[in-house]
Amino acid sequence: MRWGVAGYGDVVERRVLPALRALGEEPAYLWGRDPERAARVAARHGVPAAGGDESALVRGVDAVYVATPVVRHVPLARAAAAAGLPVLVEKPLAGALATATATGALDGPCAGVAYYRRLAPAVRRLRAELDGWTPARVDVRFRCAFDPGPDHPMRWRTDPAVSGGGVLADAGSHRIDLLVLLFGRPAVVRGSLTHRFPRGAERRAEVELRWASGVRARLLAEWSNEPPVDRMEFTGGGRTLTLDPLDSGRLRSRGPDGSWEATLPPAANPHEPLVADFVDAVRTGRPPVCPVADARLVDEVIVAAGDPAAASRGQRRDGRRSGKGPLGRARRP
Repeated sequence: MRWGVAGYGDVVERRVLPALRALGEEPAYLWGRDPERAARVAARHGVPAAGGDESALVRGVDAVYVATPVVRHVPLARAAAAAGLPVLVEKPLAGALATATATGALDGPCAGVAYYRRLAPAVRRLRAELDGWTPARVDVRFRCAFDPGPDHPMRWRTDPAVSGGGVLADAGSHRIDLLVLLFGRPAVVRGSLTHRFPRGAERRAEVELRWASGVRARLLAEWSNEPPVDRMEFTGGGRTLTLDPLDSGRLRSRGPDGSWEATLPPAANPHEPLVADFVDAVRTGRPPVCPVADARLVDEVIVAAGDPAAASRGQRRDGRRSGKGPLGRARRP
């Protein structure tokens, strides 16, 4: 397929364009707000055309990849869908920018969101291990250093009006997505977002989620200079199942039936299986690995963790959302 690619940041250069090339897909146009920067990135990667014309993004192509700052995700995805094109969007779909209408149905042939960890071999094994076993508790911890200066190209991530949130939307969204994948819609969400940048994005997010099945999860996500961590741990019935670090593929089990360890590393470029899945979804007519409805649920959790009033308003307006039952009211931090 010929692709229009929106965005020219790190994820596009390191992952999206290399993934398209590796799979024999054809990036045909690179769009960006700064047409000169778009042209430079396009030249580095052999993309034949680039610029700041949004109409060119959806003209003469077969699919669109949206990898801009979050505030532009939904508008550009809607433009692609309106042109009758399949569209794959970076995460989060809208984050805390979500409203009842902002992430409404994208009426196009295929629409997906880039929660690529769903395709990781270790996550697939984790899902198999949870078949027939329901843990009582899940502990999710993420921490890495991130403190961009005023001229840093990723400074936009500290402005929630552009990024849709701070560490919860940026890194926590991937982990929330895995919890949604494993357990479905949570019944209750409570959150505390603190340690904010000057423009308002949080450096620290602590979120509690509960499911009707009895599962409880605690997610702690931080941008700080303390030692990095990225772990998911499931506990219940005398058994503990740990994925640590999350992207290592190292899965360990301890319990009454003994202990084992498996190493199932992800693809070197995790966007390659993501794009391959999406191409196959377009070809066969099946849903992509993360359809928009699932990504909207992640957005709802992000909103509920930071703004319970907005979350309850959104639930009253739209009773058709994926899963069963509304998110529980969260307390304001």
